[in-house]
This record gives sequence, structure tokens and C-alpha cells, in this order.
Amino acid sequence: MDDGSFFLDIILLAMVAAFIFFRLRGVLGKRMGHEQQPREEITRKPYSDPKDHQADDEPDNVVPMNDRIEFERDPLPADTTPLGQTLRQMHEIDRSFQGDIFASQAEAAYEAIVMSFAEGDRGMLKDLLSEEVYRNFEDAIEQREKDNLVMSTDILAIKSSKIEAATLEGRDAEITVRFEAEMISMTKDEEGVVVNGDPYPHVVKELWTFARHLGSNNPNWLLITTTSAD
Repeated sequence: MDDGSFFLDIILLAMVAAFIFFRLRGVLGKRMGHEQQPREEITRKPYSDPKDHQADDEPDNVVPMNDRIEFERDPLPADTTPLGQTLRQMHEIDRSFQGDIFASQAEAAYEAIVMSFAEGDRGMLKDLLSEEVYRNFEDAIEQREKDNLVMSTDILAIKSSKIEAATLEGRDAEITVRFEAEMISMTKDEEGVVVNGDPYPHVVKELWTFARHLGSNNPNWLLITTTSAD
């Protein structure tokens, strides 16, 4: 084999290797839609009007209960019950509202509120609670701080979430969701002694009612009442 043929073979092999490398990179370097996304941190920034942000920005304190919206599809097309009709009317007023996925998306708000209360995160609670509910939560947090108590809550699973009721007066909408969650919740004193709760999982069943003025610039649904569903 002469030198010219030898170097030609090397060049051809290099070209083939480069071709294979770039083909693999073109596949492995792309997201295929099944990767686990990192859990988003919830910030304490006050709510700001979306008009004040650039097109690619979103307010950091929004709990996404209307994300991934497909405006062209018809929510609950076969539901002719009073509840289904009320949810349809809400969609007709505010096309970003999807009644058939609201309950599952409300789980994000449920988790954010439960965890924020345990952590004493007043900034987040202000953005997600009505004024009356916030005052009740803040009173409990202040009493806990005065008593030098620390609360810890770990939501192991939200087993179910289902819309129980919905009302609409003009553009003022209210939706009640039944949650069933498994969690561990404890309150300890300054010496680390458990004074409330225990380190064992338990199931919590609650009815939470959310309210929003449809079409409002604030995308958050505010929690207005909580009751036990047991």
C-alpha cells in the first residue's frame, strides 16, 4: 500500500467517525419530552402585573393552575350536570380556565399553602390566601413563634383531588376541591420534643374553596375556606 492510499484511508475513516459523532449528538443532545424536570422553587416576590414583564418572563409567585392550556379544546364536552355547566360558563368567560384539569392543577396550590404554613412563609401565603384566611394563618404562625415551636410537614402523596362544587356570579368564580393527602406533620418545642402530631404518616381529607375574578390580571386562585372532609 503506497503512502497516498494510506493517508486517503485515514481521511475517509475520520470523516465516517465525525459523521457518526454528529448524528449521535443530534439525538442524545435533544430533550425527548420524558426527562424529569427539576422541582421549581417558589419565591416570595410580591405579585406583579404581567404587563410589566417581557414576553418570555413570568411572575415568580404564580402557582400554575392554568398552565399548558389548549384554548381550542372544549372542556367537559359531555358533562351536562349543573356542575359541568357552571365550569363550562367559567371557560366561556375566561378561555384560560379548563374545568376538567383544574382539580389536578390545584394540587400545586394545596402543596404550596400547606408547606408555606409549616415554614411560616408569609410572603407566599399572602399571594395564595384571601385576607381573612391569611389572618387566621398568620395568627397561628405568630403564636407558634411566640411559643418557640417549630412545625415540619412532609406531603408524601396527594392521593386524590376532585371538584365538589362550583358557583359563578357574574365573573366571580368559586370552586371547591376535595383533597385526600398522605403526610407527616409534627410540631416540636425548642428542646426538640414533639408536642403535636407524630412521625407517622396519616391521611388528611379536606375541602378547600378557591375564588377568582375571571379575567383578572392576577392568575392565582385564592383560598377562601378550608373544612375537614371526614
